[in-house]
Amino acid sequence: MDFGKSLWGLVLAILFLYALIAFVRNASRSQGVKYNWLGVLLSFSTIGLAIYFVFFRQL
Repeated sequence: MDFGKSLWGLVLAILFLYALIAFVRNASRSQGVKYNWLGVLLSFSTIGLAIYFVFFRQL
């Protein structure tokens, strides 16, 4: 496995997890705003799978 590509994948995965946690934290504090949580979950899952496949499975 290419070390540089794996390192970039790790960096992007950490940024992705930070964005996910920040979104959930801000969304839970906001009042009066309704989220389609299934859609949010599917969106973040799709991005996470794309990072995994491109950088760690080398597709």
